[in-house]
Amino acid sequence: MKLEAGTETRLTGAEAHHASVKRLRAGEVVDLVDGRGWRAGAELVGSGTDLRFRLVEAPRFEACPALRLTLIQALAKEKRDLQALEAACEIGALRVVPWGAARSVSRWDGRAKQVKGREKWQNLAVSALKQSRQSRLAEVGEYVESGAGGADSGTGVPPSSRRGAGDENSVFAETRRIIAAGGRVFVLHESASERLSVLLRAISREAPHEPGGELSGAGNLGAGNPGGTMEIAVVVGPEGGITEGELEGFRAMGAEIVLLGSSVLRCSTAGPVALAIIQATLGSW
Repeated sequence: MKLEAGTETRLTGAEAHHASVKRLRAGEVVDLVDGRGWRAGAELVGSGTDLRFRLVEAPRFEACPALRLTLIQALAKEKRDLQALEAACEIGALRVVPWGAARSVSRWDGRAKQVKGREKWQNLAVSALKQSRQSRLAEVGEYVESGAGGADSGTGVPPSSRRGAGDENSVFAETRRIIAAGGRVFVLHESASERLSVLLRAISREAPHEPGGELSGAGNLGAGNPGGTMEIAVVVGPEGGITEGELEGFRAMGAEIVLLGSSVLRCSTAGPVALAIIQATLGSW
């Protein structure tokens, strides 16, 4: 069915419940989005178990931003990884990857736990989309680990649960994929000498911009990316930090180890802060 101004549509299930919690009244106009870039203003015309809306405009498509942000977040205790995920999605991350780092206390061992964990992350991404009123839902990637190459003494991680750097489901394979497509991967670590802000200014000088200032394409930096977009990923370790073996693994894949600032942040805030800096320097902010 073609959607246009005047078309009626229904919200059901969890989405209808969410709208009801907001105590919408007949006649109020809200934005309806599909999580894939389509948005339309709609007026509430009927309530009940399901909610009926009438579109007040034809749906419009919002193009995918030229800058695609990814957060590779180590699992952490006390829900700090979830805090990072939610804030990252609100800031504009289009992809988040759960990482069972060598020093992660929390782990998703076994397929059932991984499915449950990803579902929880995806639900939180939906919540962040609604809060930030974006039209694109962040993707939650497959759970990745570091492999035996990322371990050091005292990790407490059984060798049988580690994945090698050559495993396509490892964090290093994820890093290699991004860089091979013309993207950049920044690993936040207090031992780094190069500041993230300095590297971002260099990228900004090289990349073309739209008249309004937003990055319009990644030029040579984004060669091979679909639609001329550039992916930038930020890697955040767990509370215990990233091991030397993991740092070497990231370097071997072409990732850049960077310093965020003089303060050492919690894993719940480091990623969102870095993404905010990237958005302000290169993105839509």
